[in-house]
Parts: sequence; structure tokens; C-alpha cells
Amino acid sequence: MIKENNIFFVGIKGVALANLAIILKKMKKNVCGSDIDDEFITDRTLKDNQIRIFRNFDPADLPESTDLVVYTAANQSSNNPQVLEAKKRGIRILHGSQLLREIILSYKRAVAVCGCHGKTTTSALLAYSLIKLGKKPTYMVGTSSFAEFDGGDYGNNHEYIVVEGDEYGINPPTDKTPKLFFLPVKYVLATNIDFDHPDVYRSLEETEKIFTQFFNDKQLFLCADDKNLMNAVKKINPQRYQTYGFDKKADLQIKNWQPEADGSSFGLSYQGNDLGQFKTALFGEKMVSNAAGVVLVLLAFGIAADEIKTAISGFTGAKRRFELIYTDRNTWLLDDYAHHPTEIRATINAARARFTGKRIIVLFQPHTFSRTRLLLEDFSECLNLADFALIAPIFTSARENQKDFGISSLEIEKKARKLGKNNVFAVGSTGELMAKLKNIIKKGDVIFTMGAGDIYKLGDDIIKEISKLK
Repeated sequence: MIKENNIFFVGIKGVALANLAIILKKMKKNVCGSDIDDEFITDRTLKDNQIRIFRNFDPADLPESTDLVVYTAANQSSNNPQVLEAKKRGIRILHGSQLLREIILSYKRAVAVCGCHGKTTTSALLAYSLIKLGKKPTYMVGTSSFAEFDGGDYGNNHEYIVVEGDEYGINPPTDKTPKLFFLPVKYVLATNIDFDHPDVYRSLEETEKIFTQFFNDKQLFLCADDKNLMNAVKKINPQRYQTYGFDKKADLQIKNWQPEADGSSFGLSYQGNDLGQFKTALFGEKMVSNAAGVVLVLLAFGIAADEIKTAISGFTGAKRRFELIYTDRNTWLLDDYAHHPTEIRATINAARARFTGKRIIVLFQPHTFSRTRLLLEDFSECLNLADFALIAPIFTSARENQKDFGISSLEIEKKARKLGKNNVFAVGSTGELMAKLKNIIKKGDVIFTMGAGDIYKLGDDIIKEISKLK
């Protein structure tokens, strides 16, 4: 457990550091931090937990009492002025992943939820279920909030801890060590493996290798429907693993999935034994699969199926994951973090199941030049699943320069045109995007802001347009 009492977080508004800060604040530590002035989705939770934030990164703002400084790859990483000041003063410095490791070590049942897609919702649902079951878990997931809970909390009993396992490097390009490797957990729930983060990994095979290294000597709960995941596991042949999914050979098999107006209904069979029907307020095949993964973990912890049914039923999702922002005049605005073609496809398909017969309009903001260039054709194909897709300029990373990639949002539109599609449009600014939306939107539409950047900030402007509909 963390011995220091006065802890300063550099870049505290980032989701990971914000949730770590909340956990330590609830451990009765003195916590504060610094960040830029821009609005983040963590602003409210940090304020609610009375955590002070200093503007920007002035070394003079680092309190004299500080005995631990925590940073991430953002904001110049270890070269941040406040991190350099801490080095001068001889203050202990940890990367956020190292801090999380030290927290995990004191727990008996540590679970990491990993996978290239779906891990935030799945880890949030697992934490939510343990809360509802009265287990008082400590948890840290990759969102600012879910249901009525913050994205991080301290349970104070050192029995259960749930963490979202991130496969990204701790400080690319200088240090590409996966954050997963800092998680000393016994249990792993894995949703899938896909080729993402081309700035860190060169291929799907390299990505698979990272996961299999992490899986070693752990008890695994794996999605049987994901071919990449199951192929990777076959290469290491772990002795302790169970599977879940729609696959008939899965240990926990999903049956009779039915989309409903308020979520999904599905049956489960565990190693041939019928567990009955389950309900979730989540939508789409992938979300049902994620829920089944959580059920499998809870069953392994000795919790009765009927208790699990009750525990999972009230979960409405994590922030920025199929999140309902506003509805009026039979028109809906939702927000989703989907930024990879696999995620976009799953979200649009879930929307089709939820909003039968309605037009789906996606306002998409690509994330990083490297991902956009690598998956260009996939982006054009999955966005075609919407009735209209308006593509904002690419949300950049400080670690990339557009000149090195020669790619823009317009390339997605051009690729869509070559496929014979005329429903994908690139725009040069958010102002142009809103002007285009005004000409398209009709009463009864379902609009998504989508992407890992700041596209969600258009919410208020879109609500104004909805209020004008007749």
C-alpha cells in the first residue's frame, strides 16, 4: 500500500490519474494535481471529491509538502516541468501504472479486465455488480463515471479490486512497455484482441504476443467468440481458463438473446446447466457478451446465479459508452467513445437493434493520424452502416505530426465514394459539421457523437438543433 501522504498528480484530469487520485483521496491521503484549463469529462468528479487542480504545470505550484509525484505519457511525460522539479527535490516519482501496481499488491482477489474493445463497460459492470453484491470493491476503470458511481473508488477491505487493463505503452515512443505488464493480478477477464495502436504495435501478431505474455500464470475468463483471442490462447495452452459467449462450446453459453426496448434479455447455460434468463439495460450483441463475461467471473467467485441476475440488472452503462445525452421530439442524442472500426460497427449495430426503423446519424472524430491511415478502408466501410456519417477533422496526438502521415478525414470520404457510397461526408471544422447536420437532421433521428477526442463537446449545439425540430 502507498506509504506517502501528500501526493501530486501531473495531468490529473486524464481519466486514469483522476480515478487514482479519487482512490487515494478516499484512503485519506492529501491529494492535488495540475492540468490544462480545457474542459475534461473528469472535471465534475474531481470537483465533487474536493481535489484541488492547479492550472498548467508551473514548478512553483508543486507544494513543499509533496512526497510523491505521479505522471503519465501525457503533458511531456517525465520531461514535464513539475516532474523535473520533483527530481530536483528528491521526491519519489511514479508513473500512473506503477502506482496502480502498488495499490493492487495488497488485495486478495485482483481482477484485470482487458481487450482492445469493450473493457471499460465490462470492468465498470464487474465493479458495479460487486458493489451491489455488498463486496465493497476497490476499482479503477477507464471512464469518469458509470451509473451513480465515480470511475474509481476505495473499498477499504482489501478483498476485491477491479482494474481496467490497458494494452497501450506507458510512454511511447521512448518506452512502449504495455501498461498491462504492471498489473500483478491473479484473475483476467479478456474480451478480445484486435490490431489497434499502430504507434506501439506493428501487427496483430505482435499485439497477440503482448496479451499472451500477460496471460501467463493467471486464471483466465475468455470470450470464446473472438477468433484472435482464442488463437492466441492456443499458442500458450494455459491450464486455468474458462470461456463465455455465443459459441456452443463455451463454458458459459449465451442463448435466446432478445433485444428489448429497455435493454436485452438473454439466457445462460453453465457447463450444461441452465441458469435461466438474465436482463441487462445494455444494448447490442457485444454488450450481452460483455455481461456474460462478468457473470462467469462472479460464478467463479462462488456467487449464486440468482444473486448475479439482480446485481447486473440495474447497470445502465459507463459514461461515453452508448450514453444517452438528450431526448426530445422523438429524437435522440447519444455519445460513444468508439474510435476503432470494430467499435463503431458494434455501436451502430446496437443502435439499429435499439432504435428499429430510425435514421442513424454519426458525427465521427477520427483519433490519431496513424490509426486513421492504417484502418482507412475499415473506417469507410463501418461508417457506411449509418444513414449519414459526418467526419470531423482528426483529433491529433502530441506524439504525431500530420506531415509524417499525409492523411486527413477527407481520405475516409474518398474511400467511401470508391465503394459507391454517398452517405459519408468529411468536413473541415466543427462549425462546418454543425451546418451540415442542420441540413440533414429530421424529427425522429438518432444522432451519435462518436470518437475518443472531444467531439462530445458539440452536445449543447446539437440539443439546440433538436429543440428546433417540428
